[in-house]
Amino acid sequence: MQDFRPLRAGEVVGFSWSLYKQRFGALMAVGLALVGVPSLLQWLPGIGLLMTVLLLLTELLATGAFIWITASHCVDLPVSAAESVRAAWSRFGRMLGMSLIFTLGVAVVATVMIMIGAVILAVVAPGMLEQLNLHADDPFAAPAGLILPFLVWTFVMVLPAIALGVAWWAAPMAVMVQGEAPVAALRRSWQLILPHYWRTIGVLLLSAAVIAPPMAVLYRLFPGFLAALLASLWSVPFASVIGTVLYLDLRARSEDLTREALIRDLTSAS
Repeated sequence: MQDFRPLRAGEVVGFSWSLYKQRFGALMAVGLALVGVPSLLQWLPGIGLLMTVLLLLTELLATGAFIWITASHCVDLPVSAAESVRAAWSRFGRMLGMSLIFTLGVAVVATVMIMIGAVILAVVAPGMLEQLNLHADDPFAAPAGLILPFLVWTFVMVLPAIALGVAWWAAPMAVMVQGEAPVAALRRSWQLILPHYWRTIGVLLLSAAVIAPPMAVLYRLFPGFLAALLASLWSVPFASVIGTVLYLDLRARSEDLTREALIRDLTSAS
């Protein structure tokens, strides 16, 4: 990927898998320290909620480190696990701010659309809401002919929130690689993804198809807490690697990204 030519969807995943294997040691070192240990500690009596919050923060820090390892590898810049964590920590405030805006923005859009959907249902199918209220204590006890149309309608109504999430999806990479501020990173993601929106969705769906089967196997083979730990150690770093490779591919498509430009980004972002 030295010339950063545009990649086909399969090449994005294939290159990511090759990179994942080559940098497995550094990725796992970060994963064990920032994902594995907090995951185990959250099961200790009395501190579960506190550790759950801490795990969310350490996973965000780990994601930044994974992005840094991946981008550095793509231009042959040697970086250790410790160095990647320091780089992620130097941008952690921006990553946290971006994540909060991202989550709030998607949640607001989803909430507004669900409310609009409820109003529409109340007008065109008032009986559906009344029947659903009868099963409020156990919604899944409702007849399939009632619950399935409601779920489909709800999904349709939250599609704008999903679409916004996809458009903002590359923001963490913009923060880590280019040192963008939270709002600027979301705007940068929008600018990169929008011209290649459907291709981005296709790559993300392909990535999910690669990541999901091993996670399903882990949940069948191991107890719940151990399966969750192993699944996180697999999915979080590999998803970050794929995400970073796709982000670089989007930049190659939109602005003819060069090796020198990426090195300049990585060495000057602060």
